[in-house]
Amino acid sequence: MSKKVYIVHSIDTEGPLTEQTHGFDYKKQDNFYEDSDIDFAAFSSKELKSYMLKHRSKVLGTWPEVIDMLRSATSLKSRMRLPDSNGNSWIFNWFCMDHLGFVDNPRGRSFGIHQIFDVYKKIVDEQQLGDSIEWHFHPMSTYKGAHHCSTSYFDSSELYDILCRRIIDRQWFPRVNRQGCHAERPDSHLFLEQWIPFDMSNISSDDLDPVLNADMLNGQFGDWRWAPNDWSTYHPDHNCYQKEGNCSRLISRSLNLLNRFGTITPDEVRKAFSRAQKGEPTILGVVSHDWRNLVPEMAQLQSYLKLVSAEFPDVSFEYSSAVDAFRKVSTPPELSLRLDCVLHTDKEGLPDSITITQKEGTIFGSQPFLAIKRRSREYLQFNLNYGHSLNDFNFIFGEQTILPNDVEVIGIAANDAYGNQSIHTIKVDSFRVQDLQGVSF
Repeated sequence: MSKKVYIVHSIDTEGPLTEQTHGFDYKKQDNFYEDSDIDFAAFSSKELKSYMLKHRSKVLGTWPEVIDMLRSATSLKSRMRLPDSNGNSWIFNWFCMDHLGFVDNPRGRSFGIHQIFDVYKKIVDEQQLGDSIEWHFHPMSTYKGAHHCSTSYFDSSELYDILCRRIIDRQWFPRVNRQGCHAERPDSHLFLEQWIPFDMSNISSDDLDPVLNADMLNGQFGDWRWAPNDWSTYHPDHNCYQKEGNCSRLISRSLNLLNRFGTITPDEVRKAFSRAQKGEPTILGVVSHDWRNLVPEMAQLQSYLKLVSAEFPDVSFEYSSAVDAFRKVSTPPELSLRLDCVLHTDKEGLPDSITITQKEGTIFGSQPFLAIKRRSREYLQFNLNYGHSLNDFNFIFGEQTILPNDVEVIGIAANDAYGNQSIHTIKVDSFRVQDLQGVSF
């Protein structure tokens, strides 16, 4: 019987962020990267709180500062300070967002499509150490300030714009979600049920200090009070994402590193190891932000793992990508997903319709995601029609949808419940179909 804990380090990857509240200039600080040898497991509660407050005042406000930190945090030396039970190194899961549509930027966010994604994709591709890129999104607030976050997906057109651009420009589609400010709501719950099979947003915890976390009281943000807190994964209820039910996606729990709420502790790590000891493979998720120094945050969990793993010699732990961890607690399908996408043209060679068939496997959710880039460079998302069965779909071009001569690129993407993907792009060049590119993995 396997007794294993899968360690998933999720980073809400948002690029540089200046901190106006504290007026902190990190260049004046000494030993910025010298906190990797601290034994956090030996800290008293008071000492940890003091260190946490100091750590939280240090933010990275420019890309050179972020890259400098990443150079240290993602080095093999840093990753191997505590190898996992198989002798393997630390793995990062970069949940990248895009800052689009904002009109106020007092904290120096990095604006523009793919600005953050491309930085981390380059790092992942160059290092080849098992890291992954996943999905993070902050809904637009009423006053469109980049330093604020709303909770409404239905009011955020940027959501579909970003996804369309990721598919068409980068042939990328999300498999794992982390909510902005940990805040799910019925609209985002139903959105995720359509396309994204894995969700690492559960931050259920009992340590919500009413003084430190006044902005989160009464469920305003990060409301997971009724969600499981035993490190189990669960399928949510249709009407409430916090309750177990019959929805399709899997939700797992993640706790914060060196943060003011939902904080990882040695007892929480023990809880995960104890669950695994009973033969239940367990995901232990932790969360960071890339605009803070990741080195001491890694050191915190490493010190807890070193302490607790010695108490559970029959339980192993493994650093993991989020997708692989979810797969370890799921049942694999008989066949991986593979879509067959065909573009039909009229007599002039212009797009007439698309048919999409599930040749192998089964899509997660109700339909594939259809993205279209107009010749005006606007990106749009459209719903699909059912075809001759519930296993195939179609889309008709015309005045009711989008005119054939207005189409430049078509993107189609879908996951299955195991995180296998099928992504396709079709380019229409000089008003003729030029090429079809597709990848399933």
